[in-house]
Parts: sequence; C-alpha cells; structure tokens
Amino acid sequence: MNSIEPRPLILVVDDEPMVREWACAVLEEEGYRVAVAADGDQALVIIRQEAPVLMVLDMFMSGKEGLETIIELRKEHHSIKILATSGGPIHGFDALKIARLFGAHAVFAKPFSAEVLLDGIAQVLNQSEPLSVRPEGDVSDRSSAWG
Repeated sequence: MNSIEPRPLILVVDDEPMVREWACAVLEEEGYRVAVAADGDQALVIIRQEAPVLMVLDMFMSGKEGLETIIELRKEHHSIKILATSGGPIHGFDALKIARLFGAHAVFAKPFSAEVLLDGIAQVLNQSEPLSVRPEGDVSDRSSAWG
C-alpha cells in the first residue's frame, strides 16, 4: 500500500494578524500543515508541544521578539529550521543580519511575495546549512500581505 506522507508542520510567528493569516493561507494552499503564534513565547510553547520542522519568524514583535526566540531555541540545541523576516533595519539595527549570526537558516526582508515565501521554505527544508542573506523581497507581486 502506498502511503503519502503529510507535508511538514510550519510555524508562522508574527504579531500582525493580517500577516499570519496571509502566510497561513499561502502555506495551506500548498498543502503544508500550519500553526501560528503572535510572539516568541507562544512560539516556544508550540515548538515544544508540536515540533514543527520550520518556523517563519518575524524579528520585531510585541512580547518576546524574534532574536530572543532564536537565542532561547539555540541554547536548548533545538533543531527547528528558521526563516527570519523583518520590515527592515530600525535605528541602524539590522535584525536579519543578527538573526543569521544566531542561526537563522534564511532571512527575508518584508514585503515579499507568496512565491518568495514558498521558494524560501522549499530551499530551507532541503538544506542543512543556512542560506545566504536574501535581498529585499519582491514587491511587484500583489499576492503579498504587505503590498
């Protein structure tokens, strides 16, 4: 009997409900199973209970921010793959470069299209080492939650 393996569970972490809803819809349409969290504290609970294989993580959120979440996961030697996202540097602080230093497998600047999100997830799921820093997302695609 042929059994089809279910698609991996992906955790989307962003404090903006519209962003979570958009990413969830894009991923579910592609057959991924999706969990959502509004901050790092919620994300850590879900990671410990449901063991997603990949997390799409906003770097600037209310509550526990993305960098704090990455650091805590790496202290625990957790193997979840991380795709960090951010709207850009704030006061000269480039969270995406810092996220890479602390172990994010890939980083995307917002806004980015559904295609960029799906391609990035596919690449991260098929690699063991972090990808190079990605340039700013494709703003020409109107299927983006941010543009």
